[in-house]
Amino acid sequence: MQTRMKLLCTTALAAAGLVLGASAASADEALEKRVKALEKSGGMYVTRQKKTMSLKVNGHVNRAIVISDNGTTSGVHHVTNSFSQTRVRWIGTGKINKDLTAMTYLEVGHNNANSNAQDLDETGDNNGNVWSNRFAEIRLMSKSMGTIYLGQGATATDGISEADLSGTGIISLNGLGELISGGETWQINGASAGLGTVGGKFNNLDGNGRQNRLRYDTPRFGGMNLSIDHANNDEWGVALRYGAKIGGMSVAARIAHTDQTNTGTNSSEHGAVSVLFPMGLSLTAGFATQDSEDSGTANDNEEWRYAKVGYKFKGSSMGQTRLFADFSQNEDTETAGEDSEYWSFGVVQIVEPLGMEVYGVYRVFSLDSTAAADPDDITSLAGGLRISF
Repeated sequence: MQTRMKLLCTTALAAAGLVLGASAASADEALEKRVKALEKSGGMYVTRQKKTMSLKVNGHVNRAIVISDNGTTSGVHHVTNSFSQTRVRWIGTGKINKDLTAMTYLEVGHNNANSNAQDLDETGDNNGNVWSNRFAEIRLMSKSMGTIYLGQGATATDGISEADLSGTGIISLNGLGELISGGETWQINGASAGLGTVGGKFNNLDGNGRQNRLRYDTPRFGGMNLSIDHANNDEWGVALRYGAKIGGMSVAARIAHTDQTNTGTNSSEHGAVSVLFPMGLSLTAGFATQDSEDSGTANDNEEWRYAKVGYKFKGSSMGQTRLFADFSQNEDTETAGEDSEYWSFGVVQIVEPLGMEVYGVYRVFSLDSTAAADPDDITSLAGGLRISF
């Protein structure tokens, strides 16, 4: 009996040894494969069993031809339209659960002869670095809790001054007419007036732009949502956005407070409202005021006002035709007592089969300055097209 029990125990121990040995060998093989995979990838990421993130690549190319006249000379430029710079973006998205989605967002812009920098004194292309960083951020989007933005991207108050339902932003962002011909210099009697450039006299005071920041947007409640952010140098802003349809009429309204230190210690209140009526008519208005805490600076009390009328209609089988006329005014932007204005009108034609837009715009800039006799008006005629991919 004892001999039989010894034999059974010995057999059981041997079987257990074989199982444990096989399991250990299997674990060792899995670990070795894991190590090799990490070594191959440089140890920079963790592989996963399922490909849960999707990647989209899109963007557009936007080119224009500009004819400018500064009162002394005139000329032609071949440019990238700075209203909507040529760009490419990579967007990765994946669901964490039913409520929470993660997104990685990368976008760069191409800086070839940007229309806001070219001027009639240039002998060639006025280029910066070939590519500029527009977005490099992570977004965590919750249906119930809102969205967190982490990294380089739009601050909470970016775009607040630019609420517009006319569909003509490709050549007419509220108050930013200098994005075409902004590099031109003011002239008096055939010579430079010493008053800087067109671009230096116009500003819609639109928040803190794109920066490295932490931003939070609430979910939408009754058509409204609140945004707040904090950026480097303790810059911050808070904004309220509203969008809704009321009796067939579309309404977009935005208002914000911005604190900034990168261009002096300034605080501003700015906003815009746009209404689109069912027949295609749109009305848009914008305003801003900025106070500086840096005593004695030129823009202690800077102001901006803007108005636009637009009209959309199906003018051809190609797609929608969009017309606009607008007016913008700045006071004390660079020098106390200065008054700068522009007016413009233009057209955007949608070409639906290609997702293409063809556009044209005529714009006149004027300046009333206490520093010198009134300089000549600067005129700009531009036409171009944008193709998205």
